[in-house]
Amino acid sequence: MATGIPGYKVILHGDYGVGKSSIFRRFLNNTFTTATGRHSTIGLDHCTRVFKVGTQSVKLTLWDTGGVQRMSYLGSSYYRGAHAALLVYSLSNKDTFGVLSQFILDIVMNAEGAKIFLCGNMADAVNPEQESGQVTEADLEQFMSQCDDVFSGVYQVSCKDNNGLEEMFTDMARVLHRDSVSRLTLRRDLVRPGDTETANSEKSSCC
Repeated sequence: MATGIPGYKVILHGDYGVGKSSIFRRFLNNTFTTATGRHSTIGLDHCTRVFKVGTQSVKLTLWDTGGVQRMSYLGSSYYRGAHAALLVYSLSNKDTFGVLSQFILDIVMNAEGAKIFLCGNMADAVNPEQESGQVTEADLEQFMSQCDDVFSGVYQVSCKDNNGLEEMFTDMARVLHRDSVSRLTLRRDLVRPGDTETANSEKSSCC
């Protein structure tokens, strides 16, 4: 029986100004808009694209927070049914990196079972000669060691240069789909042919 293209809901998460909406626009129509001031997107939005995992087509539906950051304002519908969260910080702003633990807690509490992917955006704004205020490789390594395998993927991208975005989404689709297939296979292996009939027979004989 045909079941259609498997699909996975991915929610964007992270601090204000890290480029979540820029990531969404790259996902939606491969465009980039230079910010002219401090403003946020208003209203939730989502978009679906199809990626190839081997020979299998896989749908990713990406949800944008619409400029709202905390669970109390986002509402349960944003988290409901999410298979993954793309947690974004700015590589050029260490403050957005320092609050990641708060957002991880939001995801764990409100999107149970969702995989978490970590994305460092604004790689184009990083100055190799100046570490002050930027997220360094040492910062990332220390954070990763503390998180103890929380993340299913770690990426560094630039929405402005359109660098690493497509590879990130393709890899996320691969990870999510292979995990789903593994779960289905395990479920089938646990329910062996004849198990149901045996259980019914034992129940009938003792009644």
